[in-house]
Amino acid sequence: MPSTRRLVTAVALACSVAVTAVGCSIPSLVPPEKSYEFARWGDAPKTGTRSFVLDGWMPSDATDIRVDTLRHDHEEAVLTLRTATSPADMAGCAPADPVPTTPSLAPEWLPDDLPTAGYACGDWAVVADGGQVWAWRHAG
Repeated sequence: MPSTRRLVTAVALACSVAVTAVGCSIPSLVPPEKSYEFARWGDAPKTGTRSFVLDGWMPSDATDIRVDTLRHDHEEAVLTLRTATSPADMAGCAPADPVPTTPSLAPEWLPDDLPTAGYACGDWAVVADGGQVWAWRHAG
């Protein structure tokens, strides 16, 4: 029969291994991206210090707004929205053909084949197909 000392040592070692294993895997349980959804433009923050705020180019008739950002850097973001406003009529947007970058984030709602011609709206690359708009920006 094992001694009490050996049993206590074995239990302590097993607990130590379990805590280390769980502690190492906790960060992997938290996804690197954060998602936001707003039914309409009026529901989304436009100013302040929240993690994500709508930029000035985004039209006030926007609906079904979905945004994904990196948790550690909210400047890295991709979004989609529906609007009757053409990107050509959005404030501060200029034609870009092709758009200068591609999205670095790939949420499930982002199509594989995005239009290549679009707009530069501030630090955002913007493309549209009918009333559906996709936009992305890179950090820094």
